[in-house]
Amino acid sequence: AEAEAAAAAAAAAQQQQQAPFGGFNPFGGFNPFGQPAQQPQAAAAPPQEAQQRPKTADGEYVDVSEAEIKELMAKAGKTEVAGLNLFGGGQQQQAVPEVAPYVPPTPANKPPPVAGVKVTTIRKGDRKTYPQAGDTLTMHYVGKLRSTKQVFDSSVERGQPFTFQVGVGSVIPGWDFGVPQMSLGEKAQLVIESGMAYGPTGQGNIPPNSDLVFDVDLIAINGVDWKRRE
Repeated sequence: AEAEAAAAAAAAAQQQQQAPFGGFNPFGGFNPFGQPAQQPQAAAAPPQEAQQRPKTADGEYVDVSEAEIKELMAKAGKTEVAGLNLFGGGQQQQAVPEVAPYVPPTPANKPPPVAGVKVTTIRKGDRKTYPQAGDTLTMHYVGKLRSTKQVFDSSVERGQPFTFQVGVGSVIPGWDFGVPQMSLGEKAQLVIESGMAYGPTGQGNIPPNSDLVFDVDLIAINGVDWKRRE
């Protein structure tokens, strides 16, 4: 009986050593009488999707779709907010610059515009073969008074193209300076001020100081027409 009592007392003393404060550990994370106490786990970080969602001023996440966010960002002129990239992915894409339409260079043998003569293309020519001074040209034309639109001459009505040398003074200055701006096969309208036409004297049924309008068609240069050249 004495041995059983001694064993019971030893067991009670051992139990008191393992938990001297009734299960409460006053030493924080370290327990000198047993296993180290388990550390409290840190709160899990919010998922990546939540981190990318925008927040209100109070720190609350806004429950909107990504498409709605991007629409609002585009209206506000922003490309990135709260980790969300308007262009997608981590890297912001560079905006594609606008490309100007291709404009073919002006051929070296095309003369510059001249004051008093306006050339408006109606049908494009080959845009590479331009009359040079002394060339013999074959053209159709209809001449009108600019003020009244009255026709005063027409090779089309006669049914016979007009042939002449350009740049040598055989025609009015408006033709010598305007027609070389046309390429082979081109049809254009020439608006010629009186100073580049018949001036203060006039000519036949053309009154003095009359601006003229010619619808002209450059059929051939030195006998070579645009269809044969193609």
